[in-house]
Amino acid sequence: MKMSHRLQSHSAGPVWGLVMGMFLVAIGIVIWIYAKSSQPGDSLDESLAMAAMLVGVFLAVYAGREISRARR
Repeated sequence: MKMSHRLQSHSAGPVWGLVMGMFLVAIGIVIWIYAKSSQPGDSLDESLAMAAMLVGVFLAVYAGREISRARR
């Protein structure tokens, strides 16, 4: 029998998703602050920051939903 078949931790994936989502939101905020403090007119950094924050929020919400669904 494989070792992975003996492990029954189904909540580890969503927890890592929640951590990764919060990390992406934090990185997006840092990039946003950097873009606002640097030269005006550089919209690539602002777009990158917004994309990182959106992906982070979606990932955190989905992982939180999976965690709450698993507890029922």
